[in-house]
Amino acid sequence: MHPLDAPAAQCKHHFTNSAALFSDLDDSHRALEPVAGLKTAGWLIGHICMTGDFGRKICGRPPICPKEWRVKFNPGTRPSHDAADYPPMADLLDTMHRVYADLRDAATSLDAAAAASPNPFTPAVHELPTAGEFVAYLMTGHLAYHLGQLQAWRVAARATKA
Repeated sequence: MHPLDAPAAQCKHHFTNSAALFSDLDDSHRALEPVAGLKTAGWLIGHICMTGDFGRKICGRPPICPKEWRVKFNPGTRPSHDAADYPPMADLLDTMHRVYADLRDAATSLDAAAAASPNPFTPAVHELPTAGEFVAYLMTGHLAYHLGQLQAWRVAARATKA
């Protein structure tokens, strides 16, 4: 058994259980901030794409996300309230699913030396010192955190329509 098999299975489980979160999202939701302080759906999904793609990079895979997405969705960026600043929702969702399917494969193929190498994301090195630990976190805790934010977004968006 590969050390990243369990985190990869958890990642797949997150997407299986959260399919309803994505089922009816469309372009009108990209820049919607239903309550001040919540992220927009477009930013959340774009950020999930970018961080998963970073995990793939750690595993030696080439990027799936367009380079232009970095300035919009990387850690430290802020959501835009202009829908034109986002790719179409269908592209965001398709990219997210492609990124995480490949991340699960890449992680479970990561060799021991690469997994033991230093975490390249320096803000998290103290808690997650190795690349393998950080990739596991991206597939589990980080992903779950942002899926939870998307669930809160959906509840708030429904409440503002009532």
